[in-house]
Order: sequence, then C-alpha cells, then structure tokens
Amino acid sequence: MLKSIVAIVLSVFTSFNILSQTVKQEDVYAQRLATLRSPLDLTYNAEVKRYIDQYLDNPEKTKELITLSKVYFPTIERALRAKNLPTDLKYIAMAVSELNPLAENSYGASGQWMMMYTVSKMYKLKVNSFVDERKDPNKSAIAAASHFKDLYSIYKQWPLAIASYGCSPVMLNKCIRMANNSLYFWDVYPYIPENSRGLFPKVIATAYILNYYKEHNIKPNNQDAPFTPELDSALVNKWLSFQQISATIHIPLEQLRKLNPTFKKDIIPYTPEGYWIYLPKSKGAEFDLLRDSLYSPLPKTTEFVPVAIQKPGNDTLPQTDSIPTVKSAKTPSKPTVKKAKVYYVVKKGDNLTAIADWFDVTEADIKKWNKLNGNKLPKGKKLQLFVDKTKTGYYKRINTMSPAQKKKLRQKD
Repeated sequence: MLKSIVAIVLSVFTSFNILSQTVKQEDVYAQRLATLRSPLDLTYNAEVKRYIDQYLDNPEKTKELITLSKVYFPTIERALRAKNLPTDLKYIAMAVSELNPLAENSYGASGQWMMMYTVSKMYKLKVNSFVDERKDPNKSAIAAASHFKDLYSIYKQWPLAIASYGCSPVMLNKCIRMANNSLYFWDVYPYIPENSRGLFPKVIATAYILNYYKEHNIKPNNQDAPFTPELDSALVNKWLSFQQISATIHIPLEQLRKLNPTFKKDIIPYTPEGYWIYLPKSKGAEFDLLRDSLYSPLPKTTEFVPVAIQKPGNDTLPQTDSIPTVKSAKTPSKPTVKKAKVYYVVKKGDNLTAIADWFDVTEADIKKWNKLNGNKLPKGKKLQLFVDKTKTGYYKRINTMSPAQKKKLRQKD
C-alpha cells in the first residue's frame, strides 16, 4: 500500500516537473520573439510552437535552410528595401518554398515565393512555354515586394497582408466577414482555408529559428553555397540552347540549370531585348570570345539531353530540394503537365500567331487540332485548344477579353 502511494506521488511529481519545464521553454520562445521587435507582429502561441518544433525535430534540414538563407536573403532584402518594406518579409520565401527556385505545387504556384500565375501577370513577369520568371530569384523578389506593398495598402497590417498572400484578398475578405468583421488575425485564423492557414504562424517560426538556431545547438553546414557565388552575366539575343553553351565553353548542364532556373526547357528563346543569363565568373570572358561559335549548330553526333520535368510536390511546401535527375537522351522524359480543352471564337482582327501567343501553344498545334490547311481564320470560327489544366480558368477568360486587353496580355508575355 505504501509503495503504491509513493509511486503515485513520484508520478505526479515527475509530471509536474515535465509540465514546468515545458511552460518554462514556451516562456523562453515568447521572450525571444518579443526581443526581435519585428513590424510583422511575431506573436507566440501553440500554432507557432508546432512549426518551431518541426524545425528543431529535423536539425539537418534546418542546417541546409540556414545555408540557403545566406545565399538568397541578400537579394530579397535589396528588393524589399527598394520598396521601403520590412526586410523580415524575407521569411515568407523560406516558409512557402524552403528557398527552392524550382519549387512548384499542384495549384500552379511556382518559384521561391510560390507565386500564382495570375499574380505574376499583374507584375509583368514572363511565364510561357519556355520561360518562368517566377523562378528567377531576383525578378521574383522584385515582383513579390511590389505585391506585398499593394496588399499592405489594403489591410494596413502585416499579419492579414501575409495571410492574403497565401489565400488571395478575395478569400481573406470572406474569412474576415465570417469572423464578424474582426481585423485581428487570430480571430480570422480559424476561417482561413486549411491549405494556407499555416503561412503566418510558419513565418513567425521561421523568424525564430533563423535568429536563435545557435541557442538550440544547430550549426549551419560549412559547405560551399549551392552554386558559385561569384557570377558573370551575358546577354543572349538569339535562340540558344544550354546544350550549345555546355558543348562550346564546357559548363556542365546541371550547373547551367542551377544558375538559370528561369528557362524551362534548357532553351533561351529569342526576344528583341534578349535575356541575361548567369555563368561562372571564369566563363564570362570565354562566352564573349566564342559568341559566334555558340550560335553555330551542334555536330550531328552531339546528343541533346532534355531537361527533366519536375513533378509537383506538397501543395504548401515543395518536397524536392535538388535539381531533378536527367534521363538518357534515348529515353526522354514525358511531360507530366495535364491538358484541358478550351474554346476560342475568332474575332475580327485575330490571327493565328496572336492566338498561339495568348494560349501559350504553337501555330502548328492549332492547325493540327482544328484541321486547318492555311493561316487564314474566318471571323466566328470556334477553335479548340489544349492548355495547361492548372490555368484553365485564365485561358477561358481570354475568349471574353476586348482587343485592348488582349493586346496588353501579349505585351506582358
């Protein structure tokens, strides 16, 4: 009997001790976040703790993220300062994509900021069959900064502005109404869609871990950065493939892809203004010296190795942390992009080239799908087109656009 009583007392004491330590730990988290004095309102609560624990439970992964932050944060901070925004907004990029420029999800978001296609169009980023500037760390950071400034002008506070980035202002406004028109984020929080609800709590946890990882005995890897930090740039104003660059100035294809994630098919397309590409510092002069040779056709014996298509990962945080492997040229990878059929009725003044540009397809495809023999399109003809399924809503709207709207759409591309 006495032994049982002693055992119960010890059990209660142990439970109390564990609870006391937990409470003390949470007090430490809250105090540390308070000392950051961030304009983002870094409130500590159970939801924030859940994300902090995720970082602490996987220290190796957290080390990699800290290393990546040292590479990408300077670029992001410059873009934010240019718009007079808090540099703490940089934590959003890590929260949504783990700073992976190649990140994608099944909703059509892409890049380090997991930016939606419609948002990228608002800030004139090019997204088409060959190029996705959402994956350019510099250009996407500039666009994201402009978008955050616009969102803040609506909500006048960062918690709601960040939440609206995750679920769109239209959806957030509905959530605010469901929360009895409260403008306090944690009142609105339960009504935010589940797939984007955790964005702001994870931003707070990211701010904590990047400022206090040393207190948790996490030491960043002292390895080299993911790619050469000293880079050179070169202007390309003709069609040029990575294969031609690789074969002429001897840069591995994988390195070109890491340095230039914007180009989706290992091809730099032609535009009048050209595209700037990044090269290792040691190769910049060689590129200029051998520029004529670069644009020459490759020998027939040279095999072209196609870029692998990256499959979408988790809908909130991409799971791929490295460049996808490249298959043999004999067995090229098949695109995994699902297609959907949309219709477009030819209007006065339309032509085949413009329609192909609007829908990100080729003129040859339109002819094949609609059994056309020539380039002439009679007014009122109903064309069937097969487009990226994740952007179906966007492409359907083109049919109702005015000529002026379609002209602006083409200029943005």
